[in-house]
Amino acid sequence: MANQATHRQIAVVLEELAQEVEALGARLCTDMDIAMRHMDSLQGIDLIAQKQRSLAALLDADCPMEQIEKIAIDVLRERMRMLGTAH
Repeated sequence: MANQATHRQIAVVLEELAQEVEALGARLCTDMDIAMRHMDSLQGIDLIAQKQRSLAALLDADCPMEQIEKIAIDVLRERMRMLGTAH
């Protein structure tokens, strides 16, 4: 039970970080010059937030194996599948 509570707390922090990272990316996108010159980096910021949200959902899931299949990022989903079958 304590482990579940810890996972929930970690999931909450990951979600908060995802929101902060997305807000940072959004602020940077308001400057069109920055957005045009750093599009790849801004997309990287978005990917970080997506990964954080996926990991948060996985930590908070009642059935992690089902949650793994809901991960939209192929590379992360495959990586989590490998970890799931390693146990």
